[in-house]
Amino acid sequence: MPGRIRTIKPELLEDDRTASLDDAAWRLFVSALLLADDYGNLRATPALLNASVFWAVQDPREALARVERSIGTLAELG
Repeated sequence: MPGRIRTIKPELLEDDRTASLDDAAWRLFVSALLLADDYGNLRATPALLNASVFWAVQDPREALARVERSIGTLAELG
């Protein structure tokens, strides 16, 4: 949707659950907020998230494994 403004509130940094995320899970979490539509839906296959979020990682297999671990972490935290 062109023209949609996506903002992240500073209070997110004070949240106990997000504070416990490692760097990859945090990046995936924030990226998911940016990629989601107005209803919170996004295509969340590991391969698509890997290509969208970790596109500059040298080893694509390592990045895909990182995405899969991060999805599991985010799922555990709800």
